[in-house]
Amino acid sequence: MARFNYKFNPNKTYILACSFGPDSMALFDMLYQHKAKFVVCFVNYHKRKESDIEQKNITAYCKKLGVKLEVLDTKGMKVKGNFQEWAREARYDFFQKIYKKYKAAGVFVAHQQDDLIETFLMQKMRKAHVKEYGMNEISMLRDMIVIRPLLMYTKEDLLQYCNHHLVPYSIDMSNFETKYLRNKIRKEVINHLSEIDRENILREINDLNREQQEFVESIESKIRIANELEIREIIALDKDEFAEVIIRFINENSPKHVDISTGRIQEIRKLCLSQTPNISMPLTEGVELVKEYDILTLGIKENDNFKPYSYILKQPGKLSTPEFDVDFTNGADERKIYAKHYPITIRSPKPDDIVEIGHHMCELRRVFIDWKVPTKYRKVWPIFCDKNGKVIYVPRYRKTFIDNHQSKFVIKFTNTKEIKNNG
Repeated sequence: MARFNYKFNPNKTYILACSFGPDSMALFDMLYQHKAKFVVCFVNYHKRKESDIEQKNITAYCKKLGVKLEVLDTKGMKVKGNFQEWAREARYDFFQKIYKKYKAAGVFVAHQQDDLIETFLMQKMRKAHVKEYGMNEISMLRDMIVIRPLLMYTKEDLLQYCNHHLVPYSIDMSNFETKYLRNKIRKEVINHLSEIDRENILREINDLNREQQEFVESIESKIRIANELEIREIIALDKDEFAEVIIRFINENSPKHVDISTGRIQEIRKLCLSQTPNISMPLTEGVELVKEYDILTLGIKENDNFKPYSYILKQPGKLSTPEFDVDFTNGADERKIYAKHYPITIRSPKPDDIVEIGHHMCELRRVFIDWKVPTKYRKVWPIFCDKNGKVIYVPRYRKTFIDNHQSKFVIKFTNTKEIKNNG
């Protein structure tokens, strides 16, 4: 029994896309030999004189083996635009309908190694940026699980399989024409590949997909953990990769849908390259893309309704508020907050705040800029004042606050990530 690269559920029904060619008929036989429950889906495009004979043959074969058959006859259907694209849409519309009818667990498609290599070579010729080079063994399409269990077999392997197991099939002579790019590659390239050539191409596909996956995982990690992007990293990407990252980043973080056109992507790239350290770009109502030095974040304009806050800590101890938690139970000498300063006031910043930094009096606004405090935090960042109203302590902003779990002082910002500070 031939090796079958998929563990199907014997109690579930599957769909088999079958053209009566050697690839799909080999897959038909493998499914049958493995006692899978499946429904054959055959499409008659009436583009070749053999198509009616093939329909007749697949009908007789399914009846002989007791396998259910569903047929799409496209006679009378209007072809729109490119025939191959139209045919693919019609085919998958049909598959989806049958998939729902039988509550199928997957669609088996007989793509094999030659198809895999053809697809990859076409991607390279078109210089296409894709999520997956070549073909994936399992993918999702139109809410259907698409399964390609034959990618380890060559076209010749499957021909030999059919001949050895006396499986009927028909050769589509249009595959030998060079009208379409795929057929041209098949005839002029694939048919002349040596075993070594194939191994080299397959290795290249695997290497590219591994690099692609590592890149995606790296970006997803940053988006998920930090809700920000480092401009120096993304600006080095090519335009397609840059677009993918930006779209993913906005979709992950925006509370509203944002339409992102090619022109908008170009504008975002210009924003990233701008020499202006702090600049923003409206994306949709209430949402903007914010560039702060070398960091890109998404600004949600919910602080427009921000109300200033002020709390009093009468003596060393704990204080919990909607904006922050503070624990000075054991004192705060390391922050230069002493008993003589109590009762202390912890409040939101004011435009005229002055703070002492390194024996120099500085405007708090300039301090925030020097510390590269994100704009979204500047209205809510807590300011500590002594009993006379003098600013005596401002928690220093560092990006590492986010991941510091040994914090003594915790700032809780509404609608933002929790930021922790121990210094």
